[in-house]
Amino acid sequence: MERILLVLFVAVGVTACATTSPGGGLASSAFDYEPTRSNELPDSHFSYEMEGDAGWSGSMVYETSGSGIDVDFSFSGEGGAQSANLEMEEPYLNGGVRRFTGQTPDGEDVFVMLQAGPCSDGNHSYFATLVIGSDRFSGCASENAVNDRWSNYLSDWMPAIDLCVAELRNEAEHVTFAYSTASGTAVRMADHSGNRWECITVNDQRVNAILPLSAVDVRLGESDPIFVRSQMPARGDACFIYESVRDADGVLIGAFGYDSCAGPRAPVS
Repeated sequence: MERILLVLFVAVGVTACATTSPGGGLASSAFDYEPTRSNELPDSHFSYEMEGDAGWSGSMVYETSGSGIDVDFSFSGEGGAQSANLEMEEPYLNGGVRRFTGQTPDGEDVFVMLQAGPCSDGNHSYFATLVIGSDRFSGCASENAVNDRWSNYLSDWMPAIDLCVAELRNEAEHVTFAYSTASGTAVRMADHSGNRWECITVNDQRVNAILPLSAVDVRLGESDPIFVRSQMPARGDACFIYESVRDADGVLIGAFGYDSCAGPRAPVS
């Protein structure tokens, strides 16, 4: 307990680099690539790859165009192959899930919904629901991008996240990053005032140390996204839009928050 109080006291003066605290407002889109980087990337640099136990597979590939982003959908299953151009349903991340709609060249309606969560024992980062005409398919999806987000491996980090959040007596408002170390896992956390800490675990079974972080100590991909444990924050006046994270039974695990004030970058989706 004395160690925890000492760390909290030292951390009071540390200011985070986050642009705003979570809890807030819905923007029309959120982003994950810097403008200078996006100019160097090929058009098809972001996609979702999907598959189901019934033997079907599919993908949604993002193509840049003069007017924005097109989502090219393809599907292959027992009944044959299908394709469609999809649009992201607005308002984006409504209800905390990703929805896409469109039509096949034959006029069949296509609907895709992605729910963030540990699908297929955590090997995929989304549960996928597809409706093509009158046929419905369920399976899993994974994000495929140039920049691999730390959040794609949330199920691996959860034991350490829960240890570290508990060690700080729930002073941490959200997690900004997690990564593997030689001894276990390191979890970075922040409070509503912007103070940040790094918690280091041993074999994800106990906390070895909690260290305050300076404003300049930021890892590549940190806060993209943040993770709020066990709750889905309400819409407010901050820059974050939230995506719910649920298990296979629909139980809420937490929420990912994407900072839409970070500047114009390629869409999170």
